[in-house]
Amino acid sequence: MQAVFPACRLLPILLIDLAPRVPGFREMTAPVEVEDLQAALRAEIQQRLDTEERLHRLQEEFDNFILTAAHDLREPLRTVTAYCELLSRRNAGSGDPESDQYRRHIGEGASRIQALIAGMVDCVTASSDSRYLLRIDLNDVLREAIQQTGAKVAVTSDPLPTLHGDSEKLGKVFCHLLDNAQKYCDRPDCQVHISVTENDSDWLFSVADNGPGIEPQYRDRVFEPFKRLHGRQYPGCGLGLAFCRKAIESHGGRIWVVTAPGGGAAFRFTLPSQQ
Repeated sequence: MQAVFPACRLLPILLIDLAPRVPGFREMTAPVEVEDLQAALRAEIQQRLDTEERLHRLQEEFDNFILTAAHDLREPLRTVTAYCELLSRRNAGSGDPESDQYRRHIGEGASRIQALIAGMVDCVTASSDSRYLLRIDLNDVLREAIQQTGAKVAVTSDPLPTLHGDSEKLGKVFCHLLDNAQKYCDRPDCQVHISVTENDSDWLFSVADNGPGIEPQYRDRVFEPFKRLHGRQYPGCGLGLAFCRKAIESHGGRIWVVTAPGGGAAFRFTLPSQQ
């Protein structure tokens, strides 16, 4: 059967062939081409806007699902934990180490699930907009974070600025960074120093420790949810740095990690200085 060549495919060829032969042809067709390009551009923009709106709606639905699931899971977990504690008190001194070990494993598993749920809820709520809030003193935020983490490392800090932000989110950022420094430092004289410099429109913060540091190939991966470089060798659920990234980005900043001047890891992040 003879192939049929669509007429629409011949049109560009005919136009190209006519262009050099007919005087003024390009001038006559230019407005048509511009109108076609504008129409195609408007259609492309609208399609992208529709796609962005759909993705935003799906993200909201997913966030609501996480929050609802977390709320519904907490009640049975509290029940499991409560009855495990009751059994432990009831059978205390029973001389059955195997049963004690089973109950201990149940309690530890429930605690890990509770920590995981809390981390997921934090990551979901961290994305809320934080650029138009009241001014807060980060020196106070840092002091509270040190108390909450019960930091056993030596923490020093430059004078920190006062800026617009969410004190709860930024406090958790400091908590996670201090907790990481304390968790992974394998030396008795572990130290953390927090420094800050002001650029044109941003404050640049650095939370540097003298621990083992992070190898370059893992420096992006550590901010992904549930990415744990050491498996279960260290406690945690792999959501702390993911929360930090979401919280800093919600303030209009960014966060990354480099090698500290004296070795170790230096987590750097920016926050707008003017809002």
